[in-house]
Amino acid sequence: MLTFKSISFFLRTYVAVAVAVLTLSSSLLFAQTPLESLGPRQVNFETGQTLPARTLMLKAGTHQTIGSGSGTGSQLYYWGLDYAVTDDFQLGFSSQVIEDTLEKPILNLRPPTRFYDFGVNAKYRFVNTPRLQVAAQVSLEMLQFRTATFGTDGSNADNLIGSFHTPLTYRIAPRLQLHLTPGVSIFPDQLNGIAYYGTVASLGTGVTWAASERFQVFTQLNAPLSGGNTINSNREITKELVYTAGARYAFTPKVALEAYVTNGVGVTPASSILTFYPNGDEPLWGLRVLYTPGKNLNSTYRPTPLAVTTPRMMQLQQDAFTVGTAGILEPGTLRLLSSVGTSGNFAIGGAIALDRDFQVEGIIEDYSNDGSITTADDPTPNSARWMGGGRIRVMDQNNGNPFSLSLRVLGGRDTVERDYGVLYVAAPASYDIDNRLTFQAEPKFLAFGSNRIGGLGLGANFEFLDGLQLMGEVTPISDGRPLVWAVGARYYLDGAGMSVDFSATNSIGRYGLGTMIAQNDTRFSIGVTKSFNLRKFW
Repeated sequence: MLTFKSISFFLRTYVAVAVAVLTLSSSLLFAQTPLESLGPRQVNFETGQTLPARTLMLKAGTHQTIGSGSGTGSQLYYWGLDYAVTDDFQLGFSSQVIEDTLEKPILNLRPPTRFYDFGVNAKYRFVNTPRLQVAAQVSLEMLQFRTATFGTDGSNADNLIGSFHTPLTYRIAPRLQLHLTPGVSIFPDQLNGIAYYGTVASLGTGVTWAASERFQVFTQLNAPLSGGNTINSNREITKELVYTAGARYAFTPKVALEAYVTNGVGVTPASSILTFYPNGDEPLWGLRVLYTPGKNLNSTYRPTPLAVTTPRMMQLQQDAFTVGTAGILEPGTLRLLSSVGTSGNFAIGGAIALDRDFQVEGIIEDYSNDGSITTADDPTPNSARWMGGGRIRVMDQNNGNPFSLSLRVLGGRDTVERDYGVLYVAAPASYDIDNRLTFQAEPKFLAFGSNRIGGLGLGANFEFLDGLQLMGEVTPISDGRPLVWAVGARYYLDGAGMSVDFSATNSIGRYGLGTMIAQNDTRFSIGVTKSFNLRKFW
């Protein structure tokens, strides 16, 4: 008998085996990266294309409501991978989760709701000509919909769902494609005796245009033909068009960022026909990162040869105390970090550079509190918070740009108590005066609960002696909040790949939210980092 546990075990095993196989594929060569061609899937819409043989594509993203509801709105997070076994056959895994109170009421109720979907899919392209491509895709997924609105908050929440699509792509011009995607998604007809989506036949159409090798735009509409894809405010199942429009920009041949707007809630093949609940009239903005590893693929669009990385450049690949760096770790470098400070502050985490201009980061930090911080500034003062995200370097002064600039996003929640989400967005920049003195600026934005906080971090880093850096920083904060400041020193041991620092600041933490909130007392902190070279695995 097919049960949730057996399917869950199958999916976990599939992912483990797939990741192992896919890691081996990262050293393979092909002429162009997939991100330089028109892609096989655009957020929540399938096309007739497939990836080149033995290609791995990793995907992660989020979309969230724009301005309505309470707090920071509702955020859906998703991740997945695709692997092309041949030019015409690929396997995939996808997962998504949204866990929040309803954005708008259903039957006048806004209970906590969890929408979690994960599954596997396979796609085979059976027509491939210079003009026309046609494929068939099938998916098997598990949907968990926990909400008191349907009486599934405690039981009957896990359901096997699936889909079948036959996308067709027609190439009008070398950089312009039209798509037509008929499909069917199968959901339960009822949840606890209450009408649910059932079987939804759909027909989608879309356009993709590549303005250049690095920049693409896309738009699509997907219409339910039978069944329904929307839960309205009266808990009735109705029909709504699913729309998505966005653009992709490749920062490197292997890393691209997509920005888009949609009214859809799903990104897996089966759930792509569903709108955001209730009513399907709520627009959501989204960001998606695409990464295609490959040891012998081009790693940059910058003129080569690239500048030799000096010890000073490696120093500046590390964040200061409250102002972030525009630098990115060397490709294949893993950096582990830890710090401890007064008033109960500590942090552990790490960052790994997957590409020359792209790194991912994860941090757990417990902010300090001298008694002056309330939940208006720190929503979880009695527990640590985790943060995950990354940064992409847009400009590099060491390789021809007038200054260095990166884009950084961190999102996270508390680890123990109240479920408050925090979104942190920054654009750290730096300018090297000479090989000793660097000025830094970091516009930053923070959102949690009903708070929207902006700031501008300003800092200076001076290498006083070889390896010894002196740093000073100030960050004016919006809404009349106290200025954040920090001073300190860091010693970088080049041969050991380590650094040790000491700082004094009025900030409650080193990362994300903690760099924008000031307390009354000075916090003293010691930090240690250690870097490891993993490039032989790339």
